[in-house]
Amino acid sequence: MDFQMPKYHHPDFEQEFLKNAPNVHLEEVKVDGISPRHYHALSVYPEYFKINGKWILATQSRMDTVCVANDTPGEESVNIVEFRNLKKGDKVVIGRTEDGSEGIYMWTGGFLEESEELDTFAFRAGRSRETAFSVDYDTLYDVLRHEKANNGYVTMIIGSAIALDEDARLALERLIRNGYVQAIFCGTETAAFDLERGIYGTTWGQEHFVHEQNTTVNLYETINLARKYGSTKALVESGLVKDGFMKAAIECGTEVVMAGTIRDRLALPETIDNVYEAQNKMRTHARRTSTIIMLSAILYTIATGNMTPSYNEFDGVIRPVYMYTVDIQEFAVNKLSDRGTLTAVSMVTNVQDFIRNIDRALNS
Repeated sequence: MDFQMPKYHHPDFEQEFLKNAPNVHLEEVKVDGISPRHYHALSVYPEYFKINGKWILATQSRMDTVCVANDTPGEESVNIVEFRNLKKGDKVVIGRTEDGSEGIYMWTGGFLEESEELDTFAFRAGRSRETAFSVDYDTLYDVLRHEKANNGYVTMIIGSAIALDEDARLALERLIRNGYVQAIFCGTETAAFDLERGIYGTTWGQEHFVHEQNTTVNLYETINLARKYGSTKALVESGLVKDGFMKAAIECGTEVVMAGTIRDRLALPETIDNVYEAQNKMRTHARRTSTIIMLSAILYTIATGNMTPSYNEFDGVIRPVYMYTVDIQEFAVNKLSDRGTLTAVSMVTNVQDFIRNIDRALNS
C-alpha cells in the first residue's frame, strides 16, 4: 500500500460553543521583550484564535511562545513569537483557557479519522526497551521515501555516537548523498570526530577501539586545520577529508548547525557561541522541517523538539511534522515527552544500529 499522508480537518465551527465564543482579548507590548500579564502561552498542538469573528489557525504553534495577532479588518492573522522577540506595539493574545471561552481553542483531533477518539494527538505513548519497533521502522521508511519524492525537509539531530562508529557515519553519509537529509544539528565535537576519522582514520586518536588509549591530539589537530583553512567547507575542499557525513553535507549543500556549549574547549569555525543566535538558526530549519529525527543527543533533542511544531503548512496544506527520537536509554527518549512534545515517536535502541537499518532499507 502506498504511503498516505494524514489529512487535516478543521473543527466544526458551527458548534454553539465555538460560534458563540468571544473574540480574543489583545493587549499591546509596552517594552520590547516584555509580555503583558496573563499572556496565552502556546504548546506544540494546533490552536485557533478568534479575531473579528474569524477563527485563525496558528500554523507554527510551539512550546513556550506567545501569539501576536493582527486584528486589522480583512487582514486577520497570527504570528507565533518567542518572548525575547516581542516588540513594542505588538498585540499579544491574553487568556489562560483553551476551550473557546476566551476566543482560544486547542484542537487535538485534526489528523484523526472521524471514527477515532478525539482525546489525543499523540502518535505513541509509554515506549520502553520491550516495545517492538518494527512497525515504526516500516512507517519511517515510507515517510522518508515520501519526503524525498515530494521535496520534504528532513532534519537530523545527531550525537557523537554516530561519529564514533565507522559504519554509522558512512550510513549517514549515504543518506545525505541520496537526498534524504536536508539539515543537521550537532555539537562541534560530533562534527570534529567525523572529520578526524575522515582525515586521520582515527576517532579520539584511536584507529580501533581495542586496547588503545583515547587521545584528543588528532581531534584538536582537525579543529586547528579547519581554523587554519578558515572554514570547515574550505577544509573539505582541500581534499584532506576522505569521507564522512560532514564531507557529504558540505558537498551536497546540507546545512549543519553547530550550537556551542559551555563544555567546548576549542570549536570549529562555524560553531555558534551565542545561544540566542543558535536558537534562531535552528528555528529557521525547524520551521521548514517536515520530518525530524533525533539521535542520541538529549539536550539538542529537547531543545529542538520544543521549538518544532507538531504540524505545519506546506504549499497550502496542513500536515503533521513527523518526529522520531532514538536513544538506547528509556530516560532520554521519554524526557522529550515529559517536556511537552507528546507527538514524537520514541524508539529505544542503539542509534548506530538504527542509522544502519535506515541506510540498508533506503539505499540498498
